[in-house]
Amino acid sequence: MTLRRLFRQACAALTCAALGALQPYQAAATPSSASLLAAAAGQSPPTTSDAASLAKTVDAIARRSPMRTAQLGVSIVQATTGRTLLSRLADSEFAPASNFKLLVGAAALAYLGPHFRYTTSVIARGVIADGVLKGDLILVGGGDPLLSRDDLRAAAAAVARFGISKVAGSVLGDASLFDGQRYGGGWAWDDMPYYYQPPIEALAVDEGTVGVTVSAGKAPGDPLAATIEPNGNVMTLAVRALTTPRGGKNDVDCFRSPGLTEIIIVGHYPISAGPTTFRCAVNDSTDYATGVFRQVLRDGGIGSGQMPLGPPPANVALDVTDASAAPPPPPARYPGSTLLWTHDSPPLNRIIATMMPPSDNFIAEHLMKTLPVAALGERGSFDGGAQVERKFVAGLGLDPGTIDNGDGSGLSQGDRITPHDLTTILRWETLSFTGKDLIFALGRPGISGTVKRHLQGTDAVGRVWAKDGYIWHVSTFSGYAFTRRHGLVVFSIMFNQAVGLLRPFQRAQDEIVKAIVDMP
Repeated sequence: MTLRRLFRQACAALTCAALGALQPYQAAATPSSASLLAAAAGQSPPTTSDAASLAKTVDAIARRSPMRTAQLGVSIVQATTGRTLLSRLADSEFAPASNFKLLVGAAALAYLGPHFRYTTSVIARGVIADGVLKGDLILVGGGDPLLSRDDLRAAAAAVARFGISKVAGSVLGDASLFDGQRYGGGWAWDDMPYYYQPPIEALAVDEGTVGVTVSAGKAPGDPLAATIEPNGNVMTLAVRALTTPRGGKNDVDCFRSPGLTEIIIVGHYPISAGPTTFRCAVNDSTDYATGVFRQVLRDGGIGSGQMPLGPPPANVALDVTDASAAPPPPPARYPGSTLLWTHDSPPLNRIIATMMPPSDNFIAEHLMKTLPVAALGERGSFDGGAQVERKFVAGLGLDPGTIDNGDGSGLSQGDRITPHDLTTILRWETLSFTGKDLIFALGRPGISGTVKRHLQGTDAVGRVWAKDGYIWHVSTFSGYAFTRRHGLVVFSIMFNQAVGLLRPFQRAQDEIVKAIVDMP
């Protein structure tokens, strides 16, 4: 029986309840219902000898180079009973890297629910007469991490259907659902230009990034040719990169000084290569989304002025934290306005399935900032998200003091969690009716996602759902292993102080997981 069928049967039979808004966790799964996992598999629990064999494998790995100079934490737990099969520094705090997405994904499912959707709106503030909006057009962000340029084209078409061909005032962006803190605590300032660390605001398009296309010059030594996606001139482009000979150096990339809106293309690109497109983080997601909306309106024949005719949206100033009450729904924010367009995101379970395999930081941070909106009625913030996550883990019987959660993605150098915390969260998902939405969102080692590099060529491929993570000196790997003879096991393997190449640590993690799958 496949792991997916096993979970479908178990989750259908369990009467597990999601966490209420900040209510203590109640373990609704009884021992008999939890045992459905083992019964469905028709397999026996691991023996003491099996656990000893796992410990021998892990101990041998910990003594080998380069693992012997690293800190290794391991927690391996039988899913049906919660029995610990192996615990090595499992209650010590580790930097998790992207394994932190397991926490934010689980908390989001618990507090938002799998069918939650983000809503983006367009509001007309003023009278529409003779094709003219005698006021302002306001794009209201609802925190949607997947809002796209195509969505804004649909919004522009809706504006045209209302007979508007000119906006006498201006096009404004309302990002007041979240506070103004764009970056998580402990994020690296020199990663700000890159697609994986964009600013986190309630109004964003294309994940806070802009597309840049480069091509080689006519001869080695020539500057590259480069273009940027039209965006209402919010972000501009300069080129400092040079063309190299055929087969030459290829390290072209984007650079942007903090706080500036000019993207500089740096590095080298071989003359033999064709055009390539990559994405660079913008400076201010709200300004950029508003600029793109203004651009697509203009492309559709709808002009706008520069000066607003009404007060600006109540956005929090950039890089300012704010835990005040969340703003009311868009129509209530602008009394007497006309709602022209709304757009709902995919449901949360699909958003999480979009986040996990490629390890999407932008989505994780939007989930983090959405938690306090839903659970506390506060404006979205990193601090509020951290508070809700700590209440979530406390509801699972964990000590929230073992978690230091400055963000949702694991980018922060200060993030900490224990291997035991992670396996407890993962086991909770086997008992929660939303669990399948996290479990089957994970990548498949040897098959898909960032974990595709793991377990390749082994008999464990197809039997594991997992999330990996890596930042400087950190390599982590946690998830679910459907063993050959002993049912489902949850695991967390965390290396810190990992010096040198990443691959030896990944191979060590694979060796442990393979030993789990193949327990005799």
